[in-house]
Amino acid sequence: MEVHPDFDILWCKDLLKSKIEVVEFRESEDNGGLARTGKLDERVFNSMFAQTLYTPTAIRAQLDFKRPATEPDAITSQEYCYLLSVGTGVDGLKGRAHGGFNALILDQMTGWVASQVSGTFAPATATMTVDYKAPIDTPGVVLCRGWPVESSGRKTWVKARLEDGTGRVLAQGKALFISPRQGGKL
Repeated sequence: MEVHPDFDILWCKDLLKSKIEVVEFRESEDNGGLARTGKLDERVFNSMFAQTLYTPTAIRAQLDFKRPATEPDAITSQEYCYLLSVGTGVDGLKGRAHGGFNALILDQMTGWVASQVSGTFAPATATMTVDYKAPIDTPGVVLCRGWPVESSGRKTWVKARLEDGTGRVLAQGKALFISPRQGGKL
């Protein structure tokens, strides 16, 4: 599989050679638009990402994939992952991603996991806690992993982590999602 040049580093190459199932790949174009390949859910128009973050200076490329779960508290056999090439367009301090960016990525990841586990479209975040451990250096590449830890009725609890290439945790979160009732209302 040919991927964005930012992922042409040893730890990314090793990760991509492992047992993964690619779901979607996105990379920004020089004109600010987003070139997309892979499976897309046409029901979602996430303008925060599509118009604001998928740019040559913010999220330069993103590869979404699933792989066997690695966490003992996972309730499914798979975990969900984003491999992200992050530019300086998300900086809070020069060379460091804004903390709100970390929370946004964790919320996006946990929402994707909750949607997959519940089988419902677009569950809503009820609560999310984020623990910041270390800064995301920009520009750079990070891995975000998410896995469900509990599911009951319309509620799904999910954990996620942002990590660097050594596995060091940069931020982690736990979120509760509520799936819509029959008819689509929360």
